[in-house]
Amino acid sequence: ELGGVTHEQMPRLLTLTGSVIADRQSEVAANVSGRVTATYVERGMPVKAGQVIAIVDARAAGFQAAAATAQSQAAQTQVSLAKQECDRADTLFSQGAIPKSEYDRLKTQCTSQLYNANAAQANADLAGKLAGDTVIRAPIDGIIGERYVNVGEYVQPPTRVASVFSVNPARITISVPEPAVGRVKEGQTLDLEVSSWPGRSFTATVRFVSPALRPQTRDLIIEATAKNEDGALKPGMFATIKLV
Repeated sequence: ELGGVTHEQMPRLLTLTGSVIADRQSEVAANVSGRVTATYVERGMPVKAGQVIAIVDARAAGFQAAAATAQSQAAQTQVSLAKQECDRADTLFSQGAIPKSEYDRLKTQCTSQLYNANAAQANADLAGKLAGDTVIRAPIDGIIGERYVNVGEYVQPPTRVASVFSVNPARITISVPEPAVGRVKEGQTLDLEVSSWPGRSFTATVRFVSPALRPQTRDLIIEATAKNEDGALKPGMFATIKLV
């Protein structure tokens, strides 16, 4: 201390960079074939898990399911006959009444009938599943990022219907250079800023630390979570983190 002035050591700050991502994200698929008859969400709308996103008219799929069920029932009537033929072939061959070539032919025929019956039943089950999923619901609580379909469009099971983002808490993925790896650990508190909110600091807590550095860039990826009740932190934002 000299002349009332105290010398203190200034803290060293390490600036890290990261990106804001959603805590959870889901691309909702139609999981059914048919024409969209109604949609109930728009971009930016909050939704709850189970909330209806869209309705699909799956009458055509229902007709296909009925046809597949009829085919399955017809195939099942052949099952008992096929089993009897297989048992008969086993008996005749064991008694030496038929040659090996005839035995193989009979066994192949009856076994094929059994496989066909099982396949028909599986097709009927699948067709029934596709015909039944006419109501498309949100899988998680979140906010609609995009609605990809409109009324009147025809969708198939893999068609994307909407994207849902869970943004509270927000997740921040951060790149830590190799010399600073020893300064970060799980449970650590970080302060971060984004250019969209100048002068505002967000508090984040480190939740996940990668067990290995990326060989190409020689950095460690960690993830932190931050409370985001007002939705200020949006997925895709660039974040600056100050580490003491």
